[in-house]
Amino acid sequence: MPGLLDNAVHIRPTLAIGSLLVATLFAAAPRLSSATLKAKLWSDGHLATDEGHEVFARNADAVQVGDATVAENVEFLTKTLSRFQNLATSAQQSIQSRHEKEEQRLKDSISQASNANVKMALERSVASNKEALEETQGIYRNIASFSSDMLSMLKKTSKSGTTCDQLYCGKHASCADTFQGASCVCDEGYIGLGQECHAPAEFAPHLLLGENAAQAADIHVASFDTNKVAVVFRDISKGNAGALMVGSVGEAGNLELSPLEVFTAPGEKAFAPVVAGTDGRQIAIAWRDDQRKGNCRLRAAVLGTSGVRGAEMALSWGPTMDFCTNQAHKMSIQSFPPNRIMVLYSDKAKGSETATESFGNSMLADISSLGNISLLGNFRFTDSAVARLETTKVSKNGFVLAARASPATDDMNPKASVEQEAMAMYGELVGEDLVFDPNPVNLEPEKGQVWARGLSLIAPNTVAYAYQDASKMELKLAVLDIDPQTHKMKVVEDPSTFQKGFSPYVSMLSLPYSASDPYTLTYYQGEKSAITSICAWNSGRQQLQNCEDFPWLSHKASSVSGVAVGEGRVLMTFVASDIPYYTVFGLSKK
Repeated sequence: MPGLLDNAVHIRPTLAIGSLLVATLFAAAPRLSSATLKAKLWSDGHLATDEGHEVFARNADAVQVGDATVAENVEFLTKTLSRFQNLATSAQQSIQSRHEKEEQRLKDSISQASNANVKMALERSVASNKEALEETQGIYRNIASFSSDMLSMLKKTSKSGTTCDQLYCGKHASCADTFQGASCVCDEGYIGLGQECHAPAEFAPHLLLGENAAQAADIHVASFDTNKVAVVFRDISKGNAGALMVGSVGEAGNLELSPLEVFTAPGEKAFAPVVAGTDGRQIAIAWRDDQRKGNCRLRAAVLGTSGVRGAEMALSWGPTMDFCTNQAHKMSIQSFPPNRIMVLYSDKAKGSETATESFGNSMLADISSLGNISLLGNFRFTDSAVARLETTKVSKNGFVLAARASPATDDMNPKASVEQEAMAMYGELVGEDLVFDPNPVNLEPEKGQVWARGLSLIAPNTVAYAYQDASKMELKLAVLDIDPQTHKMKVVEDPSTFQKGFSPYVSMLSLPYSASDPYTLTYYQGEKSAITSICAWNSGRQQLQNCEDFPWLSHKASSVSGVAVGEGRVLMTFVASDIPYYTVFGLSKK
């Protein structure tokens, strides 16, 4: 048991039952999986001014989910010893009563017996019964005595007699009961002396551009090539131009970013830009050049092609390619190895002389070593109009998309329709084609008004889907299963409400998981702060459980995008009061 074995005191009970008790106690102690999550969040609390710039003052908060602390293990051991002591006491009384009844039954039988041999056998039974009673009572006395000694020793863990019940620890610190005494220790991920613990400076929100002033909106971040990240946003201070920064995340959580680059032509705007990176160190950015009725544009760049030492983050840009028009919705982008890019978007085409057809479309392209884009094809994934597109990878070439789509009509019964406000569809890259399952899953088939949403892979062939139900002003979470052979999806956890109210954004992160510890991570805007919600997924029972909410930012953000950056760390980029920031928090395992 952590915290106890290193300072073990050897007790020598009079009988072997003492050793058995020790083994039983340690076997019964809570031993959670080593992969059990222990969530730690480091965030800032207040906005302050510093030379005209808004910065965040550190005020870290943490919520833990995972293994028991040393103090909790000591508490468990104390309770277990008390149960053994009570069991031994009550067992002695019960055994005494049973043996007295058995002795009386044997004596009655002796008085009624006429055969001398039978009487002799019964008398031996009486003697054996007494011996068994004395031996059993001795065992239980030893259990009670051993438990009493151990409890007395645990109560004297401190030389001064102070225990964790009497010791107050500061924020982000926990009390540890050891045989050397009770003391405060900073929680994992925090530094300090126990009474005052705080997050390392690396985990506090930072200005994305340092001291360089910028006004930002529509921020989006992606990770690629192990530890590389790319951040794009609409730079309001530069006439809504498209801005990009690339960098890497260090082991301590520090983010090293290249200088800002504008990826749009002079005078051009970039609304709702999205970025993805490939294993070949290529970057692709998709955006529309107007808020409404904009053109869809795609541009790619290659990282570090100059070969010059110290210029690993230098970008070599290719030309911009247009691939759709009349665009008013955010797109979704994903990469496939080694250098392919997929973009999902809402498209329109003339259905007749007077009508315009809206549908869900996709494009697949290759990126060359010079940043040139080669279109491989367009692939329609639904005949319904779509908006609020999101995707998550579920395998090397497989993915799931989420969308708000117009109702689907049954061709056999035109009067029947199914609402597709919370639609999910499986897709896959096969050769040079994008293939989509024509039978989507609809989480809200009978109601409308589902707004922001997010997807994440939480376990093999298992996807979580979070969304804003605007009709009831609730945030909901559901879980879908993908058949590994047919790729058909089905709902295994019906939508359930995890938060009431409105959030301008609802999104999810696909984080590294283990088969024994699948979980979801959803982030949204709370009433006064930005919230992250973590739920464990019980694969056996196929249900969500042990959900925990905690703030990662004590301020409202107008635009947020997060990504996993390895080793249980999450990089969050966000815009508060038009200023872009980033922060890192960790999900560690103990």
